Amino acid sequence: MAFVAGLLLGIALGLALIVGFVRSENARSKRRSELATTIAAFARMSVQDSRKILPAELYPSWVVFTQRQKLTWLNHHLTKIWPYVNEAASQLIKASVEPILEQYTPIILSSLKFSKFTLGTVAPQFTGVSVVEDGGGGNGITLELEVNWDGNPSIILDINTRVGVALPVQVKNIGFTGVFRLIFKPLVDEFPCFGAVCFSLREKKKLDLTLKIVGGDISTIPGIYSAIEDTIRDAVEDSITWPVRKVIPILPGDYRYLIPLKYLK
Repeated sequence: MAFVAGLLLGIALGLALIVGFVRSENARSKRRSELATTIAAFARMSVQDSRKILPAELYPSWVVFTQRQKLTWLNHHLTKIWPYVNEAASQLIKASVEPILEQYTPIILSSLKFSKFTLGTVAPQFTGVSVVEDGGGGNGITLELEVNWDGNPSIILDINTRVGVALPVQVKNIGFTGVFRLIFKPLVDEFPCFGAVCFSLREKKKLDLTLKIVGGDISTIPGIYSAIEDTIRDAVEDSITWPVRKVIPILPGDYRYLIPLKYLK
């Protein structure tokens, strides 16, 4: 009799364990299914839906709801390599802007040239980047970078007036905010996978500067300040402002087709 009771008890416990295990597995399966459904729903959410659910102050630091991505990492590395970038970029900018300065030399001056041009020790800060869909007209990648620069450049202009007076004019306290456009084109199957880089200033939001005669006061010569300032602004506008663009070849080839015909020289 004890044997039968023990057998029945064992069977009952076994059945209970089996039922409990099955119910547990069914519950886990249901939770997994609900979780998968929830994840799928989140995947279909738009940015507007996300903003309705979660206030902006509660977003994790890595969540970005914008087409313009932050570039803290790029600013960090640019600061490190800026001394080398400064040397290369200074030569490039001087070569691009100086011919335009000569072209726009005001009537009261006989010549206007750089005697010194360096961008200084303060690197610009990139505040955002976005990818422009088909901005390069196909077969290329176009990036637009928002730039903010409060620099300490060392720029000295040698100017000669019509009356024979030579003056060294320092350009200082430059404050610039704008959007640069970079076009990597054409795309090729050879490393680094693009033939050339086009760069241009797509939008100039702010350009502030101060002019000072080295060892003197520029305001003592009537009209000279505004004439030089207007010339510098015109040179910037006509040398690198979109649709004007500069092309830097990366791989051997003829890339003149990347520049509009009316800007070819």
